[in-house]
Amino acid sequence: MASPLSRLRSRLSSSPAPAPAPAVKQARQYGPYGVAGRLLREVGDHPRGEGTIDREGDDPTEVAAVRAGWLLLDAYERMTRRGADRVFGHELDAWHAYADTLAELEYTLPDGRELKPENRKNRLRFRRTVDFAREGEVVFDVGFGHGLLAASLIKDRGIKKYFGIDIIDRYIPTATGLFAVNGLAPETLELEAQDLYTLTRERIAATGATLVICCEVLEHVPDAELALKTLADALPEGADLLFSVPMHGRIEGAWGHVSVFDVDRLKGMLDGAGLYAHHVEPLANAWSIVVASRDPAPSRRVREATGRPPERVSRPLSAHRDYVYLAGDDFTAVGPSTVERQSDQTARWQFSSGGGYTFAVDGLESLRLWFNPVDADQVSRMVATAYAGDTKVGHWAWKRKDGQMSDGVVLSTALRAGEVGLHFIGDQNDDAVTADRIEVLGRVEGGGRAEIEIGVAYLP
Repeated sequence: MASPLSRLRSRLSSSPAPAPAPAVKQARQYGPYGVAGRLLREVGDHPRGEGTIDREGDDPTEVAAVRAGWLLLDAYERMTRRGADRVFGHELDAWHAYADTLAELEYTLPDGRELKPENRKNRLRFRRTVDFAREGEVVFDVGFGHGLLAASLIKDRGIKKYFGIDIIDRYIPTATGLFAVNGLAPETLELEAQDLYTLTRERIAATGATLVICCEVLEHVPDAELALKTLADALPEGADLLFSVPMHGRIEGAWGHVSVFDVDRLKGMLDGAGLYAHHVEPLANAWSIVVASRDPAPSRRVREATGRPPERVSRPLSAHRDYVYLAGDDFTAVGPSTVERQSDQTARWQFSSGGGYTFAVDGLESLRLWFNPVDADQVSRMVATAYAGDTKVGHWAWKRKDGQMSDGVVLSTALRAGEVGLHFIGDQNDDAVTADRIEVLGRVEGGGRAEIEIGVAYLP
């Protein structure tokens, strides 16, 4: 059986390559952006209105935080659920640990029925909603459901007065029973069956509410834009609105969710409702949460909101932070080529098709290749391969483009396994950190010979 080296030489030579031996194991394939599939979502690139200006508040510091929130939410939405878990998992773990500070509830109702306890993600959603409520304030809740969020608000924040509406009237005895078994008795506790679209400012203002909540409702209604505008129009003077919806690409299997929400839609909905966003946050890799009001002034509520402790959750991305630079005599010629020391950190590589050079590495995170073409006009292709012993663990390919590898024009490029770089495209990463050797081979058209000054540095 031909060795990996001879197969590579055959591919790079100008003569036809022999038929490859049948593959025993299918190599992992990677998408066009160098990710291992299933990390980035397939989302459309639909046209948007030109010249649209974001509706932003008056305070530059709050505006910067809101912009960062939108950007982070957009990043989540462009990832799959599992992809976002991989990227943001360390941060999410810290938030879930913080959610454990939420008070426990009793779920057995007076009639013996058992309510299903909130799952890990919902527990974090409740925790973050409670974070934005103030001690002893008056809350108007649109869509109270079984009352689990309301119970957490009353128990953890000591809500003075709670008013809740829901279009499903059978939820009233369930929520009332939940409050009873948990001993929750605020000064005022009123639950009513009412349609969101019938809300008025007079109705909410009469309660004295300073915080209106509408969580996991807008995805169920036939016109979410009208629903949010109704809520905005019903906000009493000085009151804030906190609402949440499923993040785009999340919880899409729920049959009762009649529409989806991405960043662009949420911004448009806020514009149409005459609201200013004071806080935007991707929540539990499942929801988008927004705190908004009709007032462009900075939000005291957001400024005073509680949150997780400042525990550092960042993880090192590199085992080594310093590049190892190869000496000019660290290279060994491969095939029809010669490699001679040029300086302390460079060598002169002369080769014809299939010729190359190899060098030892002590593991590989990132590879930097430096080329100073001396006579390289006929070089059409180069490949770099990482080996652990005789096993190929990484592979990159370069094809000539206009302006690249022109005589006297230095090319310095970085390669990471499985990633698409500016010049070399990585299409394999089988644990490249285990590599102990790199090989670079070149193709020269027309049977000629090329000459390039080379240098190498790498992160182990």
